[in-house]
Amino acid sequence: MGIDTSTITVVAPLVVLALVGVSLLLRTQKSSSARSVASDWPHTMGTVLSASVQVSHSGNSRHETPLVLYAYQVNGQLFQGHRVRVGDEYGRVRVAGTDSSASNTVARYQAGASVVVFYDPSNPSNSALER
Repeated sequence: MGIDTSTITVVAPLVVLALVGVSLLLRTQKSSSARSVASDWPHTMGTVLSASVQVSHSGNSRHETPLVLYAYQVNGQLFQGHRVRVGDEYGRVRVAGTDSSASNTVARYQAGASVVVFYDPSNPSNSALER
């Protein structure tokens, strides 16, 4: 008795699509949950130390990521952060030419600029420039 390969060729792609969909849904939920918690974070002033676009390639795909390094103080203690938006650590799609594109993000945060930094009061090293 053999395996019906026509069933496998139909079912396998559907399983892969379902797994990708579940993965994206979980990532979106984590990102939304992080932003919700951060909505109560206090803020302080900071200074952008550097801002650039990191370019990476994967196959034929080109990925751009904003790299913004900033310094800020909480209760006299100096911290450095790099997260632009709370929840970005779970992944975010950036489309060129939109407000969320890496180049537009970097343009908003020029080196030397004063910025508002939101931080986790229970762990001030956890910070972001946007909630």
